[in-house]
Amino acid sequence: MIKTLIKLKILKFILIGGVSAAYIFKRYCDQKNKLKSKKEKKPLLITR
Repeated sequence: MIKTLIKLKILKFILIGGVSAAYIFKRYCDQKNKLKSKKEKKPLLITR
């Protein structure tokens, strides 16, 4: 019984850690793509 509870707690921490890591990675990628799109959208200034 106690071993099962310990295994379930470890599994819960692994799942929560995996979900939070995926969320952080997604935010990082979104932020990186946002910066990349801002650089691409800048219009070229033509001076004479």
